[in-house]
This record gives sequence, structure tokens and C-alpha cells, in this order.
Amino acid sequence: MRLLFVCFLAHWVKCNENYTLSPELLQSVFGNLTDIKPLSDEPIATTLKPLSEPGLVLYKPDNYRPSFAEYDKFDWTLTKRVAVTAHENFLISPLGLKLSLAILVEAASGATRSEISNVLGLDLKHDVVRKKFETILESLQAKSDKYILDLGSRIYVGASVRPPQKFAVISKQYYNTDIISLDLSNSADAATSINSWVSNVTQGRIPNLVNQDDINGVVAMVLNTLYFKGTWRHQFSVNDTKLDSFYVTPDNKKPTLFMHVRRKFFYAESVKFSAKILRMSYIGCKFAMYVIVPNSLTGLPQIFNNIIDLRSELGNLTERLVDVILPKFHFEYTSVLDEVLRELGIRQAFEDTASFPGISRGQTLKNRLKISKVLQRSGIEVNELGSIAYSATDISLDNKFGEDDDMMAQVIANKPFMFFIQDEETRQLLFTGRVVDPTLGQGELSVK
Repeated sequence: MRLLFVCFLAHWVKCNENYTLSPELLQSVFGNLTDIKPLSDEPIATTLKPLSEPGLVLYKPDNYRPSFAEYDKFDWTLTKRVAVTAHENFLISPLGLKLSLAILVEAASGATRSEISNVLGLDLKHDVVRKKFETILESLQAKSDKYILDLGSRIYVGASVRPPQKFAVISKQYYNTDIISLDLSNSADAATSINSWVSNVTQGRIPNLVNQDDINGVVAMVLNTLYFKGTWRHQFSVNDTKLDSFYVTPDNKKPTLFMHVRRKFFYAESVKFSAKILRMSYIGCKFAMYVIVPNSLTGLPQIFNNIIDLRSELGNLTERLVDVILPKFHFEYTSVLDEVLRELGIRQAFEDTASFPGISRGQTLKNRLKISKVLQRSGIEVNELGSIAYSATDISLDNKFGEDDDMMAQVIANKPFMFFIQDEETRQLLFTGRVVDPTLGQGELSVK
């Protein structure tokens, strides 16, 4: 029997809307403004760029503190492996894949469970693992007027699958995962139902995650969805965007639109990685995008080869004035991750000897489930308004910008670079990726 596992994440940032503070609001804060002599003929009202509802947005200080704290090793090993295998742009969601694999750990036993747990770097104690993911999910699902993050998780089971009550309770309590009974034998209707749910949660970013062929022979599916909407804390101005060259290779340059902003960011120059590291946060400062630009055009492989050591470099970030020049880019990416996970050490879960007794009580199925495919569909768009990033995992189970200013740092991403989007509270990586050619719209990783 086949076990289909699906995980999806979506990320969207918007920052083009302007609004004006009302006189009533200003008076409530500063008192009677009529007695104040204006410095100019300009109106007192100020325009800000909002996150959500019209009204006052207070830009709180960025209380980010560089840290040498550990990351989940799985996030970086997965990213490194995909970077080595992929040839051009790529985008993956370590968090989405990890959350769904963690649920499968609850259903697995023996060597199957041990292999997945070891690759994820999970503690052997059930309560420690459950508390970890419960804490992560509570942080991610906390409501805020500074961003929107909707996280959903489901396990679809066919008529022949009867999940034990204990597994259902654990899935809901610690992983906020609902178990949904669905006639998977009717693959057309099942695909429609599943795609409808995923499309709804992801704001239509992925309308067709699975098709009939994906579901044929499948008796259970694990899905994870995440949709993120936020606003750059320091926005780019459309008026500053200009056309210049992005160097894919020394002999291959592509006309590309570059965005420009000059503000205070957390920044570091890494000798070890021979690169510049830039942190760009979103309003609320809970989430941030990190951009790592190598000093040489061919320096990106060195960064990925030593990515496990990136933690020590991130601890050296300091806040300073930075001139940022970043290309606009928008691409979608599909990853077949079966072989990648096998190489990382998850092997038995794909074999006939796989053991997932926790998914079904019936003796007919409890020892006959295995993962047949791991597929992740993802996409990202970065422009003056912000960024949109989304992914879905299906597991079946030069410089024209002026002279450098010695008084400030400068990051010009006109060569292949790496980026990742992180939840600053839990240090979980929502997305990791690489831009080799910002003009490409599609990419695929398929290793058999």
C-alpha cells in the first residue's frame, strides 16, 4: 500500500499601500496642534506604509539580537543536499517537510521510526519531541496585526484505514493535525477535495497540488499548509528600481530589474564564507529574510559546502547603515525529494519493510504502508512590494548604481546568492533557496 505525504507552505509580503494619520489621532497623542508653529507649509499629517488595517503603525525598535544558538541540523543538511543536486534556482521549505515527517514518526515503529528520528535530530523521548513541535506551532500560530500566518495540517485516510484513537489525539494536541476520512478510491473526487482545501489555505497559490494519478493506490496522505502575509520593515521604492546586469556566470549576464533601499540593517562580512550577510526583517520583526552574497561570482558553492557552520557567522551580525541592491525575482520550483531523503538516511520508510502501525489499527494495513513519493512544489516572488513564497511537499507515503560610500556597507546581489526566511523566535526555517538567474520562472529537481 502507498502512503502519500503532502506538505505546503506559502509566504506573501505586501507593502505598497499608504495611509495618512488623522488629525484626531495626532491630537490625542500630541495635544492641541493649533498652538504649534509649523516648521514648513507641509501638512502635519504623515504618511506611513501599513501592514494591515488603516490606522497608526508604530515601528517598534528591532530588538533582534544576534545569536550563536543551534539550528535544527536537518534544515541545513537538507538545503545543502538540494543545493548540490540542483543546477540553477531552487526553493524548498525545511519546516514544512520537517513538520510532516515528525507526524510520521508518531506513526512509525522500529527502524523506520529510528531512521526518521535520527535524520530529523529528534530526541528519543516522546514527550520532548512533542513539546518541541507544540512550542513551534504555538509560536507560528499566534495571531498578530503585524502579519498573517495560517498554518494547517491534515491527514487524509481512506475507508480501509482506521487510525488508533491515541494517534488521533496526539496528532491534534501536539501537531494541530486533523484526521479526515476521505474516499481515496475515488481519486478524481479526492483530488478535487484535497486541492480545494490547499488552494483555500494558500490563497490560491497552489490550486492543483495533486492529481488522480498521485492518489491511485494511496491509502493515507499527510498534508501541511502554511500561508504567510507580512510587510517589509524597510520597504523598497518603485522609483528607485532600475535595469542592470545580473551575472549568472562571468560570460553570461542577464538584464534584470534591481531594487534599491538604504537603511539600517543587521549586516556582517564573513571571512570564512567570503561573503556579505544581510538580514531584512518584516514589520513585527518576528520573521526575517537573510541574504548571503558571495564576494566572488563563483563563491556560492563554498557557502553551501560549509552551511552547517553558518550559525557562527550569523552571531556576528551588527546593525549599521547598508545600501542594498537586490534583484526582483519570481520563480516556481518542483523537487522530487525521495532520493535526497534516502541519502540523508531515511531508507526503510520507502521499502516494503517500512513500519507505520500507528496509522491504522487493522492488521491488514498496519504493516503494509510505506512512503512511495516525496514531492515538493514551491514558488517565490520578491519585488518592491515584498515577497511571496509558497511550497508544497507531496510524499506518496556589474554596478551602475554609483560609487561605493566608505561610510556605509553595501550589498549588491548581482551574482548568484543564497537566501532564507526564518521565524526569529523559534529559529525555524520557513524557506531556504538560491537565485542563480532571477529571470528564470521555473525549476525542477528530479533525482531517481
